[in-house]
Formats: sequence, structure tokens, C-alpha cells
Amino acid sequence: MNQERVYDPLKTEVEPKPPKPLIEFFTPSQLAAFTPPEGFNLVGDYHIQKAAPFVIGGAPGVGKSRAVVALAVAGATGCDWFGLKVHRRFKTMILQAENGRVRLKNEFADLDCPKLDESVRVCSPPPYGFAFDKTAFTDQLRHDIDEFQPDVFVLDPFNRLAKDDKAKDYNQAFEALLSVLPTGDNGSALGISAHTRKPRAEERANGRGLLNLLAGSYLIGSIPRAVFILQAASDDPEDTRVVWTCCKNNDGELGARSAWERRNGLFAPVKDFDWIAFEGDGEKRRSVSLGDLDRLFEGGTLHLARNNAVELLMEQTDLGKTACYEALKPGGKFAQNLSTQNGLIHFRP
Repeated sequence: MNQERVYDPLKTEVEPKPPKPLIEFFTPSQLAAFTPPEGFNLVGDYHIQKAAPFVIGGAPGVGKSRAVVALAVAGATGCDWFGLKVHRRFKTMILQAENGRVRLKNEFADLDCPKLDESVRVCSPPPYGFAFDKTAFTDQLRHDIDEFQPDVFVLDPFNRLAKDDKAKDYNQAFEALLSVLPTGDNGSALGISAHTRKPRAEERANGRGLLNLLAGSYLIGSIPRAVFILQAASDDPEDTRVVWTCCKNNDGELGARSAWERRNGLFAPVKDFDWIAFEGDGEKRRSVSLGDLDRLFEGGTLHLARNNAVELLMEQTDLGKTACYEALKPGGKFAQNLSTQNGLIHFRP
């Protein structure tokens, strides 16, 4: 067995350090007296912590990769992440196989990159994918991890590593990831970007129930200490809003769900989000579309006062007041189509 050796200047030889035991037992008093190492809790109420796995789940294209980038930015700057407090600055390494250099350029172009350079590393898609079965790949990855020493290591997406949905494949995928990361309390937090399955028509999961939407083996939800789910606010392709929910946190409180708008690189909070409409049936979950405004303003020939426009739009779409008000407010998602002149809203198709 290889043993780590400790240098003692009073001795001519280096004494071997006893290997760390493979399993340790503690008394209840020892457990109750345990104090986590300084800096162990990275984000939230132990939502993201050193040496523990977490999952960011969501449908394809909903913004999971952007959420990972937002986490890396939060770690580099100390800013909150989806409303969760960042307790100290940390370094993030992202191993991803989805986004090429063009997409990555667009992702980071609007960010203050010089402030991130010391704390963030992102790879381009490896030419042979996540080749954990090849020694050359794992050796290089270990070297890069040892050199950068990330506090958070993220794999995006998990289905590029676990080729099948069986528990055996998922377990092997987790073991492959853990084999390249440092162990012990100073090990990296392991983040995983995972897909959710397509919900059934009658299904309206929320809160803890969202955990059941993760695609694949039950292990993808049972192994992580915390699981977050990102959902589109509606089926409208023009709607850039998303809903963020922590549906599992073994070591702390879940926290409240929240609504956000996708921006280049990051997310902005959505105020006065219409949760009733979001939780309603499929028709009511849709948001205001450009076609709705075109009908409301009769192709641009009709000009309306804001309060009147909101009431008419609510009647026309059967959507809530908040959703209609958000669609008509200056600087909203239809800002390029709307303007205000002499107290009246003008629409330009």
C-alpha cells in the first residue's frame, strides 16, 4: 500500500504517515460536538457544500448551463446565486460537452471576465466526450483539477457520461466522477447538470414533488445532498422567464421558490410573478405573446392608456393582472414593440 511520507528535519529518514482509515465510527457526543471546517458551507443553508454532490435539473434548453455559469460567477464575485447567500468566494471548474466556443463566447461576452479569470475554468467539448474509461483522459483531468484546485466541480450534462438509465450505469458514472476529485472534507462540491423527463399531461408537480421529474435512475435524485429544478415559466417560446425550486436539501432548509428572467450570462429576478397562472392548467400557464399584443392594439392602429390596456389584455387572454402588466411595462420583454406617447401606449408590430 502506498503511504504518504512526512518530513521530519530531526531525522535522516522520512517517516510514513499512517493511511486514513477507510471507515470511522463516532460516539453521539463526538458527532454532536462536530464543527464543520471553516468555509465548508459555500452557498445557502448547506445547499452547496464542500465534498458533497448536488444536482441542477431541467428540460433541455431551459438554462441549466447558464445556471452553472451563474454559480461560477457568484463564487468569483461573492454575489447571491438565485437568491441564496454565497458565504465565501470560491473557484469553479466546469467540465462540459454541450457548448462550443461560439456559444461560450456569447455566454461570457457580457460578463466582467477579468474578475472571473482567477476563479473560473470552463472546457470546450472534449473531442471524445467524457472518456472516463481512458487513462489519458482521467490523468489529464486529475492534473487539471490538482493544478486549479476548484471548490466546486460541475459536470454538464450527466447523460453524456451515464450512457444508460439503469442504476448500474448511474452508479458507475458517479464513481467515475468521484475517482478524479480530492477526498475528505476539503474535497470539491460535485455539481451535476441533469435532464428532467417530459411531464405527463395531467401532472402538475411542484415543491418536493419535482424531484420525481429527474430523468433516469432513482440514483440521480437519491445520491445528491441537494437538488434544484429549473422550469420554463410557460410554453411560450418568447417567454424568457424561468422558475427555480430547491426540491431537496438534506442538510438544511429548502428555501422558497423564485422566478427569474434569462439574460446573457446571468439571470434577473422577476417581481410580482403570477404564481396562480403558473400553477394553473396548460392554457393558463402560457404568457402574453406578440400575437396577443397585435390583436389588442389592432395591428398598431389603436393606442391605449396603460390601465385600460391591462384590463383589455386580461379579458382577451384570460391571464392574470400581473402577467398582463409585465407584458406592457416599459423595458419588458416587448420593449422594442411598445412605446409611450402622450400617456398612451403605442404598438409597433
